[in-house]
Amino acid sequence: MLKLIYVDELIDEFIRIIDNVNENAVQKINIEHTSEIKVSKLLSTLTCIKEQYMESGIMPTLESEFHRNLFNTFLCYVNLDGFFPFSLTKHSDERGSFVETVKLNSGGQVSFSTTVPGVTRGNHFHTRKAERFAVIKGKALIEIRKIGTDKVYSFELDGSEPAFVDMPIWFTHNIKNIGNEELYTIFWINELYDPKDPDTFFENVR
Repeated sequence: MLKLIYVDELIDEFIRIIDNVNENAVQKINIEHTSEIKVSKLLSTLTCIKEQYMESGIMPTLESEFHRNLFNTFLCYVNLDGFFPFSLTKHSDERGSFVETVKLNSGGQVSFSTTVPGVTRGNHFHTRKAERFAVIKGKALIEIRKIGTDKVYSFELDGSEPAFVDMPIWFTHNIKNIGNEELYTIFWINELYDPKDPDTFFENVR
């Protein structure tokens, strides 16, 4: 059995301890783990994430904070330049086209936006939310940058060849309409928006 604590949970413990420390007393502080899992179970979970996500673009089950944190950690180690944008399959006939943009084993919220030429949306980051941008019409430039670094990852997407980019946590991100027509984008995020706890922090990508 592995006894684990997620880095955000550890930081929360540090903050709690600092806020309550007695400066005049010597203290021994034990920080408890927040989850337990067998090595074999962790391996099978990560293997499942890799097979579903890397090969088919399917969002894994984010049924608990542990699974959400595990996936967010996994995504932070993906080779972004080599993996995104992830191409989607477009089915077309005389009626038009149909594209499956978000396949998931979890809930959350799906949103749709239009963006006029030249306009940029976003320039914010999340610390826990898993999020997907799928362009279905128009031309877009998606840029992401890890907080505390200078490297900017840039991805051009065209609705004629639908694709998506997922946003790793702690990467500020935006999307800009670089075409001459209205841009249509579908957004998925793994939790409903809570104005009291939005987990949305504004910082320009550039």
